[in-house]
Amino acid sequence: MSGRRLVVASTVLALAAVLVLKVYPNYPSGRLGVLFYYCTSSHEDRREVKATKAGVAELPLTPDTQVTVVIHGYTESSYRAWVLNLTDALLVAEPGSVVILVDYWDLVTISRPYMMANARLIADTTATLIDLMVQERPVSLSKIHVVGFSLGGRISGLVGARVTSGPLGRITGLDASYPWLPPRTHEEYLDASDAALVVTLRTSPLGQHSPPGHIDFHANGGHLQPGCSTWYTPNTAEQVCSHYRAVQIMVEAVRRGGGVFPACRCDAWEGYVDGSCPCDVVNHFGLTTNASVHGSFHFTTNPSSPYSRPLEHGANAAWPCQ
Repeated sequence: MSGRRLVVASTVLALAAVLVLKVYPNYPSGRLGVLFYYCTSSHEDRREVKATKAGVAELPLTPDTQVTVVIHGYTESSYRAWVLNLTDALLVAEPGSVVILVDYWDLVTISRPYMMANARLIADTTATLIDLMVQERPVSLSKIHVVGFSLGGRISGLVGARVTSGPLGRITGLDASYPWLPPRTHEEYLDASDAALVVTLRTSPLGQHSPPGHIDFHANGGHLQPGCSTWYTPNTAEQVCSHYRAVQIMVEAVRRGGGVFPACRCDAWEGYVDGSCPCDVVNHFGLTTNASVHGSFHFTTNPSSPYSRPLEHGANAAWPCQ
């Protein structure tokens, strides 16, 4: 490499390093491991809780307390805007509930083998916290709902498989995916064996590798979402936009309550669009999803908030991704 190219390359790397430190002032070190926080009134009242007997003893839990565990995605933390918005929405929708935030930012790495190993560590620690809540406090597993986005969705499946007290009440996987490549073994996926009820929402190609849950929702076919193709950016950016639409839909569903995001049971998006699917069974995505109505469900959304639309199938179903 010539001296000029070396100087340019060094300058670019230095600027990139400064940018990383500015954007991520607490760069992952791996030393902190997994952190847990709990909220009872809003995201602003978060308090740290340890996955120990002494830690769970501090949680305000009763046999009727609804507990929602939220697991963020790859390269994120529990301070992401969608996590905060979802926390506040859950606490309003379910008065008296407790939201537990799983924060694994300090274990994020660009190494796929290490990240997969860290995902198992995150799941082990989170499963330990849940088992301690059930064993040491009067909490029912049926009242525990784990919500995971992206890599957090995959981790939620690992959590369900590692809880020893019994099956979790519900897991909601929001476009569950691993970074880079899909898992190599079945145990790495989120699937219907991981909780009493597993609900998935698919919004991008990143979330297409998971096997079915009990109830699978596909927004706009589960691929590119309306409103994401206006970015004038490469297809990868459109996929990222579509990927994050999953959390936006979840927040809206919790905020607006029952009756939003009506979906038609249909084996394939094509049948939903061309009207060959009779659409005689309807379910709604969100906290009010009918747990007894299983299968694959399709719905369309608006290109911007509010995303929920009245149920239409057949000739009026397809919403152009513009």
